[in-house]
This record gives sequence, structure tokens and C-alpha cells, in this order.
Amino acid sequence: MGIIFAIVGVGALLVISSIWRGYVFSVLWKWFIVPVFPAMPFLTIPVAIGIAMVVSFLAYQYTYTKDDRSDTDRMASAFGIALIYPALVLLIGWIVTLFL
Repeated sequence: MGIIFAIVGVGALLVISSIWRGYVFSVLWKWFIVPVFPAMPFLTIPVAIGIAMVVSFLAYQYTYTKDDRSDTDRMASAFGIALIYPALVLLIGWIVTLFL
């Protein structure tokens, strides 16, 4: 039962953090980019979420830390980073496109 709550919690955290990052990005864009480049449009929150996701997806770097986890745990972590993280980014991005 605890694993279900963990999965739901991580999913909720991803959604909330994506919305928060998009909102912050849209406000920063309005404060700093639009005054300097008046031809630039204001960003809506869904567009800002998408841009923030693209930038974070491209800039994400996995840092290996030496720990005493088992090889199975490390393989599961590598699997998650290699396959599940891009899939989650793609899923959240698709959901955001529904609001455009």
C-alpha cells in the first residue's frame, strides 16, 4: 500500500512542480524579457510550462554518487533515469498541450 502512495505522491509532485515552474518562468519572462525586447509576447502559463520542461529536459545531468546500494537498486535507478524520466516528461508535456 505504501508503494501506491509513493507513486501517487511523486506524480502529484511532478504536476505541482511543473505548474509552479511554468508560472515562475512566465512571471520572470514578463519582468525581464518583455521590457528589453518589446516585440516578444507575454507567455501563458501552459507555454511557459512547456518551455521550462524542454530546458530542464535538455539540461538535466545525472550525477553518479558512490553509495552502498545493491546492484539491483542501481540498475533500477538507471532504468528510471533512462526510460521513465523521459516518458514522464513526455506525458506531462502532452497534458500541457491540451491546455494550449
